[in-house]
Amino acid sequence: MNCTRFYSSLIAFVLLFTGLGAGYAQQLDSMVNLYGERYPQEKVYVHFDKPAYNTGETIWFKAYIFSGIIPSPISRNFYVELIDPSGKVLQQKVLPVYEASSAGSFDLPANLPPTVIFRAYTTWMLNFDTSFLYSKIIRILNKTGVSAPGTTAATTPAAKQTAAKQPAAAATAAASSSTPAVSLRFFPEGGDLVTGLESVVAVKVTDEFGLPVSANGSIKDASGATVATFGTVHDGMGRFSIEPQAGKTYYAEWQDEKKQTHKTNLPAAKSTGVVLQCASSGSREAFIIKRSQESPDNLKTLYLLGYFNSQVVYKARLNLQQNFMVSGSIPLEGIPTGMIQMTLFDADWKPLAERIAFVNKEDYFFTTRVVPTIKNTDRRGKNSLVIDVPDTLRSNLSISITDAGLSKADPDADNIVSHLLLSGDLRGYINNPYYYFTGNDDTVRSHLDLVMLTNGWRRFKWDDLAAGKLPVIKYPHENYLSLNINLTGVLPSQVPKNTQINVFLQAKDSSRQLFFLSMDSTGKFKQDGLVFFDTVSVFYQFNNNKHLANKAVVNFTNGTYKGAVAVKPDSAWRVPMPLDTSLLNRGRFFASEAERLKPELEKKVKVLETVTVKAKQKSKQQVMDEKYTSGLFTGGDATTFDLTDDPSAMGAYNIFSYLQGRVAGLQITTGGGGSQLQWRGATPSLFLNEMPVDVTAIENIPVTDIAYVKAFRPPFFGAMGGGAGGAIAIYTKKGGDVSSSATNVGGLDKTKLTGYAAPKEFYSPDYSKELAQNELPDIRTTLYWVPYILTDKNNHKVTLQFYNNDVTKRIRIILEGMNEDGQLTRVEKIIE
Repeated sequence: MNCTRFYSSLIAFVLLFTGLGAGYAQQLDSMVNLYGERYPQEKVYVHFDKPAYNTGETIWFKAYIFSGIIPSPISRNFYVELIDPSGKVLQQKVLPVYEASSAGSFDLPANLPPTVIFRAYTTWMLNFDTSFLYSKIIRILNKTGVSAPGTTAATTPAAKQTAAKQPAAAATAAASSSTPAVSLRFFPEGGDLVTGLESVVAVKVTDEFGLPVSANGSIKDASGATVATFGTVHDGMGRFSIEPQAGKTYYAEWQDEKKQTHKTNLPAAKSTGVVLQCASSGSREAFIIKRSQESPDNLKTLYLLGYFNSQVVYKARLNLQQNFMVSGSIPLEGIPTGMIQMTLFDADWKPLAERIAFVNKEDYFFTTRVVPTIKNTDRRGKNSLVIDVPDTLRSNLSISITDAGLSKADPDADNIVSHLLLSGDLRGYINNPYYYFTGNDDTVRSHLDLVMLTNGWRRFKWDDLAAGKLPVIKYPHENYLSLNINLTGVLPSQVPKNTQINVFLQAKDSSRQLFFLSMDSTGKFKQDGLVFFDTVSVFYQFNNNKHLANKAVVNFTNGTYKGAVAVKPDSAWRVPMPLDTSLLNRGRFFASEAERLKPELEKKVKVLETVTVKAKQKSKQQVMDEKYTSGLFTGGDATTFDLTDDPSAMGAYNIFSYLQGRVAGLQITTGGGGSQLQWRGATPSLFLNEMPVDVTAIENIPVTDIAYVKAFRPPFFGAMGGGAGGAIAIYTKKGGDVSSSATNVGGLDKTKLTGYAAPKEFYSPDYSKELAQNELPDIRTTLYWVPYILTDKNNHKVTLQFYNNDVTKRIRIILEGMNEDGQLTRVEKIIE
């Protein structure tokens, strides 16, 4: 397709702009274009190896990052989190971005709720509407299956169309009946109902989980007379037309699919206003605009802007001085597949109505062939397949090969095509979004237009754009990891102007990097563009003041975003209804097999273990306790933390963010007012080097300066008042508190720095070889996972080989990816 997706701005004029209107038009026009050029929005799609997991398994994932309609050139760091339904962050990782993509894994512990939320984002995305951060519900299976819906805090409706996120007239009315879990929402096209003007109204009916419900009913006025009828035609959505009359109110009397009767009021109609109606017509998007017969002057001259990917592609001045209706169309030539937004303004450039429409040119796909050359579903059978991309463009692919029963799509299945072209750009929950890309006939287009009518997106704050205001960028572009060095504890006069610092970074494989850094105008040192994993040892020395390190505290950070330790639950974090019983049963089967084989597995693993000789010696906790504690702080009922050799501590924002979630019963919250602690209903006492202190004295201490922490369970009798809330004792480092793994370099000062999450390699057994580990039972649910398959004109074929497990008889292959032009691919095959 080459350049067809790189459209040129297409601007059509219905009438020439003149006078004051032209000035405003030019300003809004240029501001929208400037917004799109300077603040391109990123969106993320994540390919998982499968949609559901047993505890103890690994989540494998590959993320694709888009900006508009092309792979994003913006971000270099990628942030992923596992969150429980209450909003608590369970695990966090930072990963590098390569070829507008990133890949990693999460190991699942045994103690997990029935669902967890996978959230992913770049810091550039945090500058804008955070409701567009990627999140997905991950179901956690076990030998008895998932918990029933309604048992966790995540069982809230999926609909994201709250009043704050929708046009005012996109009213949501809960059904007033004995079954309030089913609700009906009305969405007047363009935003409002207006007295005397016929309007199209879309309806959306959902259950308490946000899933679609079929319904039909009639629209009646206050006297009970029927003025319209309606019925859902696809996924709980439908539409009807109504012309509201002055002084009348209307309601819907309807039945859901269980024959329960409901009554829901329509939103009130405005006495004067305009309505905007749209319909696709071949290569153009047609529109009709109507105003009230008796309208103020500001509704007799209107302006229409059409924009695609934050670029103005259409603008028109509409003269309604004599006529109350005008029609036109937006040419779609040169505009690729995606959403076009239309906003209607009055004569003073105040927004009146808004409509989104989907343009499907079917130009988003590139061909990828997945050809199995050897098929074998026998126990540990060998399989082989060839991936062929017959194109000269560079492509970036990922492939998952799994037990077919555990990779079956769930009701809210999304994939790379539907997410990057549709659901990733809309606020509302969309059921089975890929359906809208399975065809382009009149039926599918009509159903897709219902999605456009019932899901809103207001990217621009028009008042701000008219005033020339642009977004405040709190998080600028990141250039991979940084070596940030900050000096504290010394006066600026004590630091020579030309101070330089020499820094060695030494990785665990003994590889080194050397930097000579000069101090900037703010008194800091910085080097960005670095890539290193796990932790590195940092050796440093000031080259013109070797004693400066003894006077100052030298703080090293890696420049990554330190997010909040708790996340506000999202209404979309629902528990999906367990509709797919085959998936649940398959999950139970694998969990039960793992439990049954556990004794045999442990027995064989012990046989494979090498013999080790153990000598009794003091534990690290005993050594640290003897070195730091005294009196009442020695021993005791406490949870201890040795930070001198804990890589995760290096990335913590402060000691409280490090402790959050690590001590049973201790609750820690952070916010603008500082950290707050509670343990068994009381506030813990805080001690710094066994001296009582308050929260503010602790939370500003760099974590790199802390060696040892003891959290004493309530009560702690060494505190004032009996210590009903327990106590937290914090000890700063003494000499020699350096990881034993760090090798000294020429007597330089040293510390540690955390890098990207250490990569984990997917294990794929080779049963053609006689290896000891091949004696173990094999009940892997993911048979093969490759996050990066890169092709180009010189290398467009890739051959993969993998072995089946002991039990799978149907194998599912899912390949997804993108090419350098932003085209997408998805292939799904079954081997049986």
